[in-house]
Order: sequence, then C-alpha cells, then structure tokens
Amino acid sequence: MLQKYKVFIESTYIIFSVADQGLPNWPHKRPKGIDELINGLQNTIFQVLAPDPEQAMLAFFSHFKLLQTAGGLVQNAHADAFLWMHRFAHLDLPKGKIEKGEGTVQAAIREIEEETGLEGQFELLDTLGCTFHVYEMKGRSFLKQNHWFRFRFFGTATLCAQTEEGIEAVFWLSDGEWRSRLTETYPGLRELLTATC
Repeated sequence: MLQKYKVFIESTYIIFSVADQGLPNWPHKRPKGIDELINGLQNTIFQVLAPDPEQAMLAFFSHFKLLQTAGGLVQNAHADAFLWMHRFAHLDLPKGKIEKGEGTVQAAIREIEEETGLEGQFELLDTLGCTFHVYEMKGRSFLKQNHWFRFRFFGTATLCAQTEEGIEAVFWLSDGEWRSRLTETYPGLRELLTATC
C-alpha cells in the first residue's frame, strides 16, 4: 500500500508521499508558522517526496506543536442512527485531546461521553485512520493528528451538548442523512469517511 499523508491547511493541503503524485514539489523551506505556510501555499496543492513520509511530515512541521486527539463515528445499536454535532458552523464528530497515559480508543470514548452526554457501553467496530490539519490558536501554530474510530453504542441515547467546547447541538442522523451532508464537514473528515465507511 502506498504510504502517504495529506495535511489540510484551510482550503488546500500538502501531500507527503513515497511516490510522485504528479503535483508540484514544495518549493520553500520548512514553515515556521501558519502564516508562512499559508503564504507559501497560495491555494496550490504541493507534495513532499520522502522515503519515510511520516517522518518527513513531522520534520516539515517541526516548528508546530503536535496535538493528538481521538474521536469517532458512533452508531446507535437500536436504530439507524449515527451521532453527529454542530461545532463552529460545521457538521462534526465528537473528538478531543488525548490525555497523558491514555490510549487512543479510551480517549475517543471519554471525549464522546463528555461532548455528547452519552452514557453506556461502546463496542469498537473499526479503526478508521487519522486526519491531519494545521491551525493557529492564541498565536501558536499546531499540527493536529486526529485518530478516528467507529463504535456501536448500547445505552441511554439522551444527548447533552458540551457548549463550553463550542458545540452548538448534538443529534442523531440516519446513515443516508449523514452521507448526504458530508459537504458540511471538514475536508479531511469528509475524505476519511468517504474512503472508509
């Protein structure tokens, strides 16, 4: 399988790959912040070729703080219903920062519970993969690696949005509904779900 990573930056992205993707090679030095990165991109997609794309990606973003999160797509075991939320004007899935000493699956379940109010049993169905994006907050540049899982939920389906995390609403959508609304999600999440679900 071809090893490659796609990192989203606003409306565009950079691919780190072992093989030529037919894109222009990144023409600049490593960016020292998000402004320098966005100025270098200018709405163009670039590639960075390397024998180890993951290491190349981490080296490229060495001036950015790496933040690891986990979350998931949750299916209600008793209905054709999948857990979604509105956060910062996007259709999104629950996710949050992995705490020290915490595994990715454990962090995903904790964040789902905290952000949505779900209480019950979570059955891990699949590991969906990771998405990557960069952003700026309080003057610092971050590379965020989101670990995504698919769960089946057994328990009380009463929902309560964690508004202090920017969550405006939490709700259930049928399989057809969430698939038809993927254009409302972030590009990295849309691509991941389209490829894996």
